[in-house]
Amino acid sequence: MRTVRVTAKTVEAAVEDGIKQLGISREEAIVHVVEQPSGGLFGLIHKKPAVVDVSAVDEPEAEETPEAPKAEETKEEPAKEGTEEAAEAPAEAAEESKEPEETESKENEEKPSHKEGREEAPFNAEEQEQTAEEAKKFLENVFKGMHLNVTMEKMMNEDRILLSLHGEGLGILIGKHGQTLDALQYLTNLAAGKSFRHHYFVMLDVENYRERRQDTLEALAHRLAGKARRTGEPVKLEPMPAGERRIIHLALQDDPSVSTESEGEAPYRYVVISPNR
Repeated sequence: MRTVRVTAKTVEAAVEDGIKQLGISREEAIVHVVEQPSGGLFGLIHKKPAVVDVSAVDEPEAEETPEAPKAEETKEEPAKEGTEEAAEAPAEAAEESKEPEETESKENEEKPSHKEGREEAPFNAEEQEQTAEEAKKFLENVFKGMHLNVTMEKMMNEDRILLSLHGEGLGILIGKHGQTLDALQYLTNLAAGKSFRHHYFVMLDVENYRERRQDTLEALAHRLAGKARRTGEPVKLEPMPAGERRIIHLALQDDPSVSTESEGEAPYRYVVISPNR
């Protein structure tokens, strides 16, 4: 296992620097926060920086793509910035960002890496409730430091804890294509799950953003599938996180006129929609 120790103003910045040094994606990183920054998070003045250890396993499991040998994964070129398809993708801000695993005919994306090394235990409703409370405490401190007035609505089942965030001016929590929301969700899971053997996944949503983003991606998938049928040529989408690629695959899995697969290397993996001959 390769590990680098990174110092930065925030934990998020340290994590980003670490994964760049290791040449891996955020999903492939194992993060250990050695020291939290003093004075708060996200834009406040820090008396002490964050210190983070970022690790990568030596031989990460390769992602599977439909109808293509695994050996060909590294031969694909990443999607080019500025393509017509990238321009067509909405500028409105995944993750998933983490939808259930797809069928074997679609790619098998990895789960968040903060689960690695954690021994799974049977579901425990009391522990799940405690995880939710820890998540809320972490977020309350973040929002206090950002001077945001946020109401949190909690919903739970055995698969996940959903915290819906409501309030004024919360677009800052979403970011471009949901990248800020995914990063905050990642840090929330680290903070909330560190005391428990079983991982209870915490999903964050802002004013139903994830549902609206899913609707947007599904509409994009059907529109570009129509373009592939009309032109008879494959259509490449812009690079997307794993959760958003899943939405594209699932939206078109029952369409017999086209097929989908993911190509490229993380973090530039993208979906290709091809017409069936």
